[in-house]
Amino acid sequence: MAFALRRHSRFPIFSPVRYERGNRDGVGTVTNLFPLCWRVSGSLPLMPGDVCAFKVRLPTKQWISVAAGKVRWVRGEEYGIETLVMNTESQETLNTYLHERIKAL
Repeated sequence: MAFALRRHSRFPIFSPVRYERGNRDGVGTVTNLFPLCWRVSGSLPLMPGDVCAFKVRLPTKQWISVAAGKVRWVRGEEYGIETLVMNTESQETLNTYLHERIKAL
């Protein structure tokens, strides 16, 4: 069995998330963060290939918005979501947060 190597560090976090697919809403938790990928567990079932939007409250108490994310994998109620579209302000907030996390290592 071959495993894909990650090119970026992942950061464990425990942050609330609100997400939607179509006209349905879900709530949950982000438990892992990569620079442009998220591990989310939540109440609204998702399937690989689904596109959803979500808002995450970072541990710094700042909210960031992802206008479109694609579900890459599903394991029970956990989902790997790749960021497709994020506004500039949210991207800058996320970059600042990640930069501070890297500096703290």
